[in-house]
Amino acid sequence: MSIAWHYMKNGAQTGPATTDELKALITSGAIKADTLVWREGLPAWAAANAQSEFAGAVPPAAPPPAPAGATGGPGVFTPNPADVDKNKVMGILSYLGILFLVPLLAAKDSPFARYHCNQGLVLFLAAIAAWIANMILAAVLIFIPVLGWILIMLLHFAVLIGILVLVVMGIINAANGVCKPLPLIGNRLTLIK
Repeated sequence: MSIAWHYMKNGAQTGPATTDELKALITSGAIKADTLVWREGLPAWAAANAQSEFAGAVPPAAPPPAPAGATGGPGVFTPNPADVDKNKVMGILSYLGILFLVPLLAAKDSPFARYHCNQGLVLFLAAIAAWIANMILAAVLIFIPVLGWILIMLLHFAVLIGILVLVVMGIINAANGVCKPLPLIGNRLTLIK
């Protein structure tokens, strides 16, 4: 005689279903593994995954999200742990100015290294653009006595601190094995796919 299970779906009691039918529902993802179930002999409703009959029934894992650098999307993606372990140093080098070329050439098959290489290249280009804009503005401010010099110094300092903060954030992300876009510039441009 088969066991008659009752289960909760969308807030309503459903069933009866056999053990095999309920396993199939969990495996297909039609109901969650922690769905409340009950059968005669159980003192109360309990999660299906707490019952020995459903120990092997696990819904298929969702595919990982696509890398932000590859799709242009704004998300964070989880890289392959083996790739991270092998190319963590390459990810860190990506944020050290022109050294982004090292991982670009040495780890061109690594999605983790390519992601951080792209972030490092975009940061490098943004830093150059910021310094050029800063120099143009300084050329104008230099004609204002005293106040112009103070403003030039403050602008140089602000640009330097902003770039250093982004460099440190990128290095921390790479060292932690995380592929997370940098604030302000991380989702703007994908030059290395």
